[in-house]
Parts: sequence; C-alpha cells; structure tokens
Amino acid sequence: MKSNEEYLNDYFQKQNELSRKGELWRLRVTPEEFLSEIDRIRNYEIENKKSNHLNEYHIRRNVDGMIEVMLMDRVTIQEAKEQLNRHRKDSEEYFAEEVPDIKRRLKLIQTPLSFRNIVNIYKWLWYKQITIEMIPENVLTEFIKTKHYAKIISKDEEDSI
Repeated sequence: MKSNEEYLNDYFQKQNELSRKGELWRLRVTPEEFLSEIDRIRNYEIENKKSNHLNEYHIRRNVDGMIEVMLMDRVTIQEAKEQLNRHRKDSEEYFAEEVPDIKRRLKLIQTPLSFRNIVNIYKWLWYKQITIEMIPENVLTEFIKTKHYAKIISKDEEDSI
C-alpha cells in the first residue's frame, strides 16, 4: 500500500479538482475520515493476508476498489437516474447486436440439455434476446422442466402486473 502522504495527495488532488469546478459538496469524506478509512483498509489487508482466504491479487483489488470509492464524486439522485438510463440503453443496444449470433446458436442446441445450454437459454430469455416461441419444441419441452424456466415465468408474471 502507499503511504498516508501519498493517499492524502490523491485526496487533495481530488479536492482541488472539485474546488476548481465549485463542487466541493461532491467529496465523500473529510481528510480525517479518509485517513481513518485508510487505516481500516490497512487492517483489512493485514487480516486477509494472515487468514489466507484471499490471494494477494484479490486483496490488492479490494483495497484499490475501497480507496477508489472514497475518491469517487457524489452524485445527485437525478444524475444517478440519468446514468442508470444511459447504462440501460447501452445494454439493450449491446444485447440487440448479439441477437443474430444467439439465434444461430439456439438452433444448434440439442437435447439432452447441458447445464451450460440451460443457463444460456435462461440468460437469452432474461435479456429478451429470444422469446419462448423461438426455442425448438424438443429443447423447450426439456427446458420447461428446469427451475430456470420457472424463474422466467415468474419474472414475466411480475412484469405484467
């Protein structure tokens, strides 16, 4: 991990950037809270290295992620909604681009269904890349017997309410 001074430099750089924009309200923590969290994160790192539950890579990624979150800008509810809508729209466009390949792959699925095929069909239905009507009859007959099918049906019922 970096030293406290290096982390504080990152914090003050963020603070200066927001100050130039006149948006200091976007800071998530005060310098004192930031240092306190850095100490807590150091303890987290030490404890996880001792316990051997996570490897060095995962510990490092978790530590970096926690620090990045503290340095993220706060957003308003309106900004969060706009961001959510942008992500939703981008996802729908991405999923739509995959549809031709998915239709081709769906036609190649044979019974008995492998777990991977069941999961793929479930995912494609969930993302609305295919419909139940597109699934070949023999594949659908077997897919209907899975818990994945039951989840899709219950989701559709919830959406229709």
